[in-house]
Amino acid sequence: MHNKIKILFLANTSWYLYNFKSPLFNALDKDKYEILLVAPNDSYTHFLKKLDFSFIDWDLNRSSLNPFSSFYSIVNLFFIYKNFSPDIVHHFTIKPCFYGSIIANLTRVKTVVNSFTGLGQLYFMSKKKYSPIKILTFYIYRIILSTRNSIAVCQNKSDLYELEKISKRKLCNSVIIPGSGVDTKYFKRNKTKLAFNCEPNILFPARLIKEKGYSELIQACEILWKEKYTFNLVIAGAIDYGNNSFISQVELNTLKTNPRIKLVGHVNDMKTVFENADLVVLPSWREGLSKSLIEAASMECPIITTDVPGCNDIIDDRVSGLLVPVNNSIELKNAISFLLNNVNIALDLGRNARKKSKLFFDISLINRMTIDIYNTF
Repeated sequence: MHNKIKILFLANTSWYLYNFKSPLFNALDKDKYEILLVAPNDSYTHFLKKLDFSFIDWDLNRSSLNPFSSFYSIVNLFFIYKNFSPDIVHHFTIKPCFYGSIIANLTRVKTVVNSFTGLGQLYFMSKKKYSPIKILTFYIYRIILSTRNSIAVCQNKSDLYELEKISKRKLCNSVIIPGSGVDTKYFKRNKTKLAFNCEPNILFPARLIKEKGYSELIQACEILWKEKYTFNLVIAGAIDYGNNSFISQVELNTLKTNPRIKLVGHVNDMKTVFENADLVVLPSWREGLSKSLIEAASMECPIITTDVPGCNDIIDDRVSGLLVPVNNSIELKNAISFLLNNVNIALDLGRNARKKSKLFFDISLINRMTIDIYNTF
């Protein structure tokens, strides 16, 4: 029997590998591929191990800029690559792409796939004046993009354009794969929605970090409540302490004191949450391709989001949802009030959103596009 192709998947959290990529792992031919999952140990590691793939804990502090911590993570990764000797490595998120690309060069890995899952921070940074952090970040991206035998995977055209600006050349060895996909057969309403709840539920399905636009949403909701609109705001997302823009304790305490705001935290299975939502609102500043919006679309939820990459790739304005300007709580408030006052229009938008989700974002399509990359080499 021929030797299996060894493929190593690397991410900055076990949570990411499990939530975004476990359908891909399961779709791979086990007779053809030997799979190794590498990520820091967290609360999702035991879920990964239940998938019956080999797993190695990677020592990484994803929010740290300490050079000694980074060096230790790189050395740790070197021995993982050296011992496994992968034929293909697939890196997700920036630190794994950077560290993994360095080690892949040193260990002569045949094929390197670097998935850029979103360029939000980089995009905002590019608008600022030159700084040491910006120069260093651009240098890191250029190293990743110049890795031999590598292919860059972006989730939208805007991100690919940004990477080409940084590298100052056309990235011929690149491909756009629209997100991680969604199981549209699972994320489907149990019954057709004909009306909103007496007290509508507006759902914010994201981590509590500034870039997700939670502050603008709170401002919009406060105005609507003052105007005597009756609804609940449901926040389904954890505080991401690994991100430097996580919500402050003071802000969190303020949210907790508001009886109209329901903090449900991180939810493992969002289907029921979407089923009970009347509107889904995500005023994100920028996304790679928002999985929560794709899931919401698959569930026929009326969606309001921002007219930015990674959101407007999913929602067509006034066809499958409403798009509002980024960082604009007044326009956000107007969009929410419009759909609360026009339930039939909202429900039509939700039905159209599901049609697009099935056509472009179904998990089987996304997995096929990814596996085709592995088969190319």
